[in-house]
Order: sequence, then structure tokens, then C-alpha cells
Amino acid sequence: MSLRIPAASGAAVLLSLTLTGCATVQNTLDLFAHSVLTGTPMSSYDQVDRDDPFAGSPAEDYGEGFDVPEAEPVGPYSREQVAQAYATTQDLLEAVYLDQDAVFDEDNSGFTSLLSGRVLEWYLEDLGNESLEENSRHLPFNLSPGTAEPIGDVVKVDGLMRAEATRDDQGWDYLSVVTEYTIVHPIARPGKPVSMRLVTSHFGEVAFYDLGDGTLEAWPSWSRASAPVHCLEEFTFTPAFPDEFPRGEQPRGPLQDAYDLESVRDMDECEAVEET
Repeated sequence: MSLRIPAASGAAVLLSLTLTGCATVQNTLDLFAHSVLTGTPMSSYDQVDRDDPFAGSPAEDYGEGFDVPEAEPVGPYSREQVAQAYATTQDLLEAVYLDQDAVFDEDNSGFTSLLSGRVLEWYLEDLGNESLEENSRHLPFNLSPGTAEPIGDVVKVDGLMRAEATRDDQGWDYLSVVTEYTIVHPIARPGKPVSMRLVTSHFGEVAFYDLGDGTLEAWPSWSRASAPVHCLEEFTFTPAFPDEFPRGEQPRGPLQDAYDLESVRDMDECEAVEET
């Protein structure tokens, strides 16, 4: 994983982690050796059944979309405020992870339309920031242009959101909607019989600050790890398909399970993962 820590002025801090999936490198070497020795083609790079993209993976039992829990009053925040916070959080997550134009074509207009006030000002201002740590492009989830295409239109999701009343480091109280999810996109190299499931682990929150009149302003702040991808210092994520050798920082350590959300929390910046 490669560590990125952009910061929003005065409020949200955005942390983005990229988890590489170069665990298939050893498989690639084994297949290459077998192909040379036997003359058989290296044909096992198409890992996803186009008719059943999640078959044989943990995502087979996941749901579709980001479910919203039943709203209850939290601290000083009413049931109605919590319900609105849940709905806004759901809209933000769907715009980031379920909008194919955003994920595959870098069209983040749906996400941008959900921001307002100071958050929108910060987001637009830092889109041009040359610093990898401070650029606001880490809020959306974009694959590097031309590197992948979706297999079908279903994205599987497993996880939760929950509301908490909390206080930030500056002493401001706010309503926090904590978000923890595993998101699975079946993808293929455009026009080629090479495919895999891209697994993204999402951790974070949307902080809702009361503007003084009961209106809540939403500040999204989250970290993510995605696998299999190359460990590159870039604003987008470049998938590492099973026929590729790793580019950028080399993965290290024993093979990890990209579907294990708890273990991903403690992973290093660039670790190898099992086949997804």
C-alpha cells in the first residue's frame, strides 16, 4: 500500500492507502515456466466468469449497494438529522464506488454535485494541488484511464455505517457517520481475456457539522486500500492483472487476504495479496 494523506483546511483529513495485489506474480512465474516446458498456452488469466462474476469468492454472499440502518437519535442530534446524514452518506458512497463513469472514466461530476459550501470550495481548490498528500482527488475512486472495463453492472458491498456524536481536535462537536466497507468490482483489461475482481477496503467517516440553524454540512474523510493494484505514486489506481509483473514499489510480506477488512487495517503500505 502506498500512503497518501491529503488534508482539508480546518476540518477533514483524507487518507488514501493503495494495497497492491501483486500476489499473483508467483503464479505468473509458475505459469510461464510451465508454458515454456510444455508448450501449453498461459490461459488462466481470465479469472472471472462473465456470467457469474462473483462465483467462488467471498463477494458471492455480499449485498448490492450501501444499506442504510434505521435512524435513531444520537446525542443532541434528532432522528431526522441522523436519517438525513445516513442518506447523504449513502449518496456519497454510491457516487464514489457505484458510478461507472466515475470509477472507469474519471467523471466525478456526480460526487461533486453532492458537495456544498466550504467542502466544495476546498475540494475544487485542491484538485489542482501538485502535492500527492494534499490533492483532493483522493476523495473519489478512479482507476487509471484505459486500464480496465467493468464486467457487468453489479458491484458487491459488505460492511456498515453507524452514527456517533463526537468532537474533533479543534473542539467542535459533530455528528459522525462511520463507514467501513469491502467493495468488489469485477473488471477486465479492455478487449482482452484477462480479468479479476478488484477488492477495495474502505474506512472513514462523513462528519456533519451544524451550521447553527440545524443544517448539517457534510465533510467526507476516508482511507482506502485496493487490490490487486500496482504500488505507484499517482492519484488514480492502476489494476495489476494476473499476467503482469509489479510496477513501482515491490510488494512484500506473506500473502494477505484482501477480503479480510480487519487485517487490512494493519497492513503495510505495499503488501502482496492472495488471488481475489
